[in-house]
Amino acid sequence: MWSNDKKKVRAFLHHNAPVKDVKWSKQGLSLLSCGYDCTSRLFDVERGVETQSFKEDEVVGVVKFHPDNCNVFLSGGSKGSLRLWDIRANKFVHEYVRDLGPILDVEFIAGGKQFISSSDVSGRNISENAVIVWDISREVPLSNQVSLSLSNNLLSVISMLHFHLAQY
Repeated sequence: MWSNDKKKVRAFLHHNAPVKDVKWSKQGLSLLSCGYDCTSRLFDVERGVETQSFKEDEVVGVVKFHPDNCNVFLSGGSKGSLRLWDIRANKFVHEYVRDLGPILDVEFIAGGKQFISSSDVSGRNISENAVIVWDISREVPLSNQVSLSLSNNLLSVISMLHFHLAQY
């Protein structure tokens, strides 16, 4: 961690492989990181300590705190798993299953009741990016229609997504 005047303030050296993603909590008191060591890790910034570690069976590429509940976060893995974790219980409480490929990013929407995942689905000389809208509580995709071949225009996907979300 660096100060405004570019001085190192604190180092968190708990991962034993490269880190893929780091997110601040909304309150600014915690950091959530993930990486090639197949873990997500929660840090108390003020004390400079790791408070929890969440083990997965794949490289974790992306993490995101829930916008309204700092005790909940999403993780996305290199084999396509999407998991909703409860920090207090120290375990995942929902798993969103789909044959996706590596998860590239996640974003909460609709007041934290839904989220969007993007993934890279590759196979047989085809590479496709998939964007899926998920219902958090029902653990199901609300849309599996939003996919994009790399040769297509990204604006068409954004338009389709806005149209689809307007239906909910």
